[in-house]
Amino acid sequence: MSTAGSTRAPELPSTTFLALVEEFFDKQGKPVSFYMRKKRNTQDDPFDEHVIKVLGERLGEDKGLLVVPSTGKLISPDAVVARPEEYDLLLKGGADFDTRAICGIEVKKLELEKRTGSKGKKSSRRAGMDYNSTPPCATVRVYSASGTPLRIPCYYVFSLLVETDKEDHWETQALVMVAGSVLNSDEDLYDEITGIRSKAIGLGSYGDGANRERPMLVFANPLGWDWVIGSATIISDRDDLESEHPLTRVRDITRTTVNGVESRFYCYRLSDLNPPVEDTVDDPFPTPKRRSTQTSQRGKFVVKLGEIKTSQMPLG
Repeated sequence: MSTAGSTRAPELPSTTFLALVEEFFDKQGKPVSFYMRKKRNTQDDPFDEHVIKVLGERLGEDKGLLVVPSTGKLISPDAVVARPEEYDLLLKGGADFDTRAICGIEVKKLELEKRTGSKGKKSSRRAGMDYNSTPPCATVRVYSASGTPLRIPCYYVFSLLVETDKEDHWETQALVMVAGSVLNSDEDLYDEITGIRSKAIGLGSYGDGANRERPMLVFANPLGWDWVIGSATIISDRDDLESEHPLTRVRDITRTTVNGVESRFYCYRLSDLNPPVEDTVDDPFPTPKRRSTQTSQRGKFVVKLGEIKTSQMPLG
């Protein structure tokens, strides 16, 4: 996918990545403390909101790009970044959308509650991360104002946040932005799960129950790879980002499909801080050692009657 020597505008994912690095790290690569309001409810995500606000300020004003947030909760991706002039040309010409014109941005995060004593601590859920009801994918579906479905490339931003000693202030211990194809390239799976599904109705003794049968997806967690902790990294399917940005290709990784097909991806970091280092790593993201097709039993309440003291019995 090399485009070395091209005079076209730089691709958007790496432009987005640099904007986030400038926001969350100083020139020496150290995390910068930032304010994040408290979570209001289960579906509320103040970090997603903060990231999209940062992108709007840094890319909208400085780069002349469109940063369009999602229209509501539980809608993926969290935002779309677009270059208006190339987007219009592609739309009129019917060509495939590429990362120079438009891309989706999905934000994922893990939190460590206190910096004290947690320095270097590994992130939780290393072998997998919840993606809720939408699987990650190389491309995602969005819609134009007229309702036309558009398939666009998507990148995923993963952040490991550490709470500082100052109330409501956090630091980014790790930032890794990955092409959706690093996580999953099965577009049929994406379409199947995000399309119209059936639900069971008429349940229960009175027939007023329903089972939404809502999928809950777990896929790879790049923050589980120790190498990304303490740094900012973009993992791309392009091998030429150095020709467009102040980035250095520091490492290659491979991912192997269930059918044994190997794909190569490229890790970049800021050139001023990171010389090329290391060898290729095969499948670096942790995977569960024990995974079963069965779910855990829900609502299992165990009462050991012989061990309950009289003082613990409810009053009549």
